[in-house]
Amino acid sequence: MLVLAYLATGAAAPGADDEPALRGKRASEWAEMLRKDPDVKSRRAALAALSILGPKAAGTVDGLAAGLSDPDAGIRQSAAQALGDMGAAAKDALLPLAEALLSDKSDRVRQAAATALGRLGSAAGGAVPALTSALKDRHPGTRAAAAEALGKIGAEAGEAVPELLKRLEDSDRFVRGYAAHALGRMGGAAKPALSALARLLEKDPQPEVRRQSAEALAELGSPLADVAVPALGKALGDRDIKVRRAAALALTRVGAAAKGAMAALTEALKDTDQYVRSTAISALASLAKESPAIVPALARRLEDEVVEVRLTAVEELGRLGPAARAALPALELVEKNDGRLAVREAASLALKKIKP
Repeated sequence: MLVLAYLATGAAAPGADDEPALRGKRASEWAEMLRKDPDVKSRRAALAALSILGPKAAGTVDGLAAGLSDPDAGIRQSAAQALGDMGAAAKDALLPLAEALLSDKSDRVRQAAATALGRLGSAAGGAVPALTSALKDRHPGTRAAAAEALGKIGAEAGEAVPELLKRLEDSDRFVRGYAAHALGRMGGAAKPALSALARLLEKDPQPEVRRQSAEALAELGSPLADVAVPALGKALGDRDIKVRRAAALALTRVGAAAKGAMAALTEALKDTDQYVRSTAISALASLAKESPAIVPALARRLEDEVVEVRLTAVEELGRLGPAARAALPALELVEKNDGRLAVREAASLALKKIKP
């Protein structure tokens, strides 16, 4: 902290040849100090200076990448973190970061390297094999960071699916959660993981992991997540509100397959959380044309105490058109009596869509 405070007092300014400088030294000079100065405090100051100068200064990324080979583990960790802070601008450090991830002896450095690769986003596609290998690292923090990074890379990291699938059974809850999140970003390549994600949603003792599993299934949507509909239906009764919200959202995205959870969705219309009620309305509305008995249940939500829930019910009934004729009396009452103008206006529009 003292090093950063000291450096911050000297504003960056152009050097003699327009190269940015900090405290009288150009980026190339700070990079040389980081590579060769025998004093660890001087190297830390050089690393901090390069971080302040940023990736637009020529040689900064290469200089920080050289810091990944420093004898001091703290400097190696800080170099990885600084490169991660630069995002895609640090893409030229991809190989040194991948090497640090695979071979550094410090757990903290390997974890920082995995995190930095994740922050490169899609530019880190070339590091997928290294990140996949790191899913087997002895250090749980590194495994979790590798899984998180693969999720940020997305579908391009599809080759990691088999190993991510194994991590759903990891002893560390953060690893399991980030593995589930990553699988949700893999698109069609994640199809082999659907049953495992559904089991995780049903049985994991950690609510955060159950939530991330439900969110992954929501991300995968239809038809990939159809096999998980029974588990999503059960999750609507989860004691954790975030799990119920994620499950309800997932069921809006599986289309007609949500019929398998119709009873659970109908029960969710009475959930204590307004988001769950609103999302259940939307999921059920998508089934109402084939199951007209749903319409009266939706119409009952026109009396919900929360205006946003009433508005959702009005709008979804309107979208159903003539299929929502059973809700006409309730909608007419809303048009006349609701205390919110927006709801009354929405009811008027819905009535026009429903009436022949």
